[in-house]
Amino acid sequence: MSSRALPALVLVLLSGCPGGGGSVGDSCSNASDCDGPLQCVEHVCAPRCQRAPECGDGYACDADGLCRAATGEVGDACESEVECGSGLSCQIDGTTATGSGKLPTSCSAQYPGRPAGSECSVDTQCRNGTCALGHCVDLCTDTRDCGSGDACMSIPRIEANGVMFRGCLPARGTIEWTIPVIGPRSDILFPIPDAARSALLVFRVDDVAQKVGALRVDEPNGDPLAPIYKKPCHRSSPTDTTCDDVVAIEQYFAQSVRHLPEAGQSELLLPSTPSTPLIPGAYKVKVSSFRANDSAGSAIPRVTAVLKMDSAVTLDLHFYFLDLDDHPCDAAFGSRRLDAAAAKDATFFQSDFVGELRTVFSGGGLAIGATTYQDLTDHPDLDGLTIDDAGALLSLGAHETGINVFFVRTLSPVGLQAFGPNPGPAGVAGTRQSGVIISVDTLCYRSWSQLARLTAHELSRYMGLYHNVELEVAQHPSWRDPIDDSDASSRNLMFFSELGGIELSPGQREILSKSAVLR
Repeated sequence: MSSRALPALVLVLLSGCPGGGGSVGDSCSNASDCDGPLQCVEHVCAPRCQRAPECGDGYACDADGLCRAATGEVGDACESEVECGSGLSCQIDGTTATGSGKLPTSCSAQYPGRPAGSECSVDTQCRNGTCALGHCVDLCTDTRDCGSGDACMSIPRIEANGVMFRGCLPARGTIEWTIPVIGPRSDILFPIPDAARSALLVFRVDDVAQKVGALRVDEPNGDPLAPIYKKPCHRSSPTDTTCDDVVAIEQYFAQSVRHLPEAGQSELLLPSTPSTPLIPGAYKVKVSSFRANDSAGSAIPRVTAVLKMDSAVTLDLHFYFLDLDDHPCDAAFGSRRLDAAAAKDATFFQSDFVGELRTVFSGGGLAIGATTYQDLTDHPDLDGLTIDDAGALLSLGAHETGINVFFVRTLSPVGLQAFGPNPGPAGVAGTRQSGVIISVDTLCYRSWSQLARLTAHELSRYMGLYHNVELEVAQHPSWRDPIDDSDASSRNLMFFSELGGIELSPGQREILSKSAVLR
């Protein structure tokens, strides 16, 4: 077992019916000296175990809650860490599955490495000899074999081309790691354990003049999930009718998975719709950078993977305020300066804005949780923001959990009221897309509650929802979101107009509940 286990305990567990009446802490010589719910541990009556680490290295916790000594010696076959004696760990022996479809595993000497749960890039960095999803992992057959907060689940083994094995991973929250990429255009494997609820890839290149993203994605069984990116064609002349970019746009809206490469950074979120479920296994993703003319780029992509391991309902919001002093719309905030201190106390912000956000998201089954407030007055170049500079502002978003929300004086081009990625890098802070931007200029002609609806719309895009219909839907009926039960109603929160409604369909609520921004 890993070093997370408690020091080894000498257990006295004799056969027979317990019932001697000893309480927790009383002396005992065998199990029969202790009360029925207890066991005898180091000659002291103790509660029965729920997890193997409670028993110590070289012991398992059985279905009756009793600590049982492991018998596995070096070279013995095993399936779980708890089958191997003290000082040993159950390790994967190769990359070829046996006739039963399982990877060979045996009890082996522990490495002088990191404990389970630590970050890693190769097996030998881990004391237990297994590195998966960027973390050291104990092998298991049941969740009782895992430490508190972890669960036993099936995990794809990248070194074995996606063959599944059973290991302990966090049962809640997110798992994040880096997937290495060796060239400007490369194939990578994206491992998805069977307990994951959603999966996100964040693609980045340092050269923001180049785009980056996925060319295609194949499911674990090899079927193409989508030819994600089709190179837009370029007319040889204004009268060239052999090329129509609408074809590429139609393909985008036909995909069950929405993704487009973008300058500097983009995201790929699975799933985009409940009708295309997340499949356990290793997805094959072709990653690429692109030059301005959409030919292959020269920048090597950096890829961060994020898995959401549970559904959640709490959305934290982190509000940042640029310098809004002497704003022309300050009548909307009591002719006072709108900053972090004012927002914490003002009725217009807490009741009319945050209160309306609570109402909108409660209809989606979510609750607004913690709210934080911070002034950013030392960035005058970002107070009135052009979209070209959005990355510089969003990179200041420091919170991984929840969503960073930036209030600026103005957004340009003129008429733009909010801006953010779709989807955003949920669970990853400090990137060029880590948050959404709201223009306070909107309050010159809209109320705080209307601004809250606009903000909720933008936050939902960040979490993986798309417009239920696009502005051009009359000419292009297929230009809508991929969720089957969301209609084209203007009452929907995802209606393209700023004056849309706040309704959400069951399918939209399901996608929101899987976002890695939630806790």
